[in-house]
Amino acid sequence: MENNIFSKFNIYDQIGYLLVGSVGLLVMVFNLYLMSKNNLIPPFNAQNFLAWFVCAYFLGHIAQAIANVFIKENKKDFSESEKEILEKAKKYFEVEKNSLNEIYLLCYMFASAKDITGQVQSFNSYYSLYRGWMIIFSLNSIFTLYLFIINWFSLLFLSIFIISLLLVWLFYRRSKRFYAYSRGKVLQTFIILSKNKL
Repeated sequence: MENNIFSKFNIYDQIGYLLVGSVGLLVMVFNLYLMSKNNLIPPFNAQNFLAWFVCAYFLGHIAQAIANVFIKENKKDFSESEKEILEKAKKYFEVEKNSLNEIYLLCYMFASAKDITGQVQSFNSYYSLYRGWMIIFSLNSIFTLYLFIINWFSLLFLSIFIISLLLVWLFYRRSKRFYAYSRGKVLQTFIILSKNKL
């Protein structure tokens, strides 16, 4: 069982890093192509696949690290129904003096360890994925705004800037939605698993 949990955690997270980093690399290559810097783009082939793979993975970690600095979810704002569940969790875990945020973290660990469906981890991974893509396109927006200005207000770079901003907005909304799904799934899983003991 422990190996199964560990492998689910690894698969979801590692694929998320790769997908975020891969999109980041594609955006960088696209920008270099637009700037006519094709000579700076190494060819993608079987010989350098491993180098591209490692770069994508590393870039995914960088994007998530940047996201951790700039994106702060409100982890203390619980609805009334969530507070009710967390009060039950206090009794279940026998930690009456802990804050609701600390109780939620206990519920998260409990749900992650016992969730055989993998929904808690998958919703959390989707949240991280959209958050990472939001960072990639936020950085691209800044870069294309710079290109727009130095290229005498080129319509092409303005279009890419607007598309990047639209993608930032869409990925922001998706990340918020999957954060809510993840949080709800943690508490639902706790209720199901602790039903006979409350």
